[in-house]
Amino acid sequence: MRNPLKTDTSSGLGMLLVRLPMGILFATFGYWKWKNGVDAFATKYITDVPLSIPRDWGMHYLQAVPYAEMAVGAMLVFGLLTRLAGFVGAAMVVSFMIAEHLWKQDNMPFHQNFVYVGILLAVFLVGPGKISLDGLLFKKRSAPPSGE
Repeated sequence: MRNPLKTDTSSGLGMLLVRLPMGILFATFGYWKWKNGVDAFATKYITDVPLSIPRDWGMHYLQAVPYAEMAVGAMLVFGLLTRLAGFVGAAMVVSFMIAEHLWKQDNMPFHQNFVYVGILLAVFLVGPGKISLDGLLFKKRSAPPSGE
């Protein structure tokens, strides 16, 4: 008897259940920043940008963050260019951790952002799964029978 947990559908459902909450989280955070004012967000956090990075670069990055978060969130939810979204999302979270010095959280051995980075890197490494736009658009084509 075949194990139902070792099917493409089961793996696809698993990756969907990983992608959805992370995508919704990213999209929601980006939307809140956009709704409350991109310039206000950038101005508030420009002091957290390391001094080794030119201020203009930091300001441009911070102004792009809300839009990038919404784009990464949508890409994760729909499973479109999912590996790219996982990598970019992980890089963004690491950049936030560096800027804010978020390595350890009170009463925990590490900060929760490490969990987000792990999930995003898993999406990057494993891929979107069958239940995704990537799975629909870029599914493997079967090779034509030999001898024709």
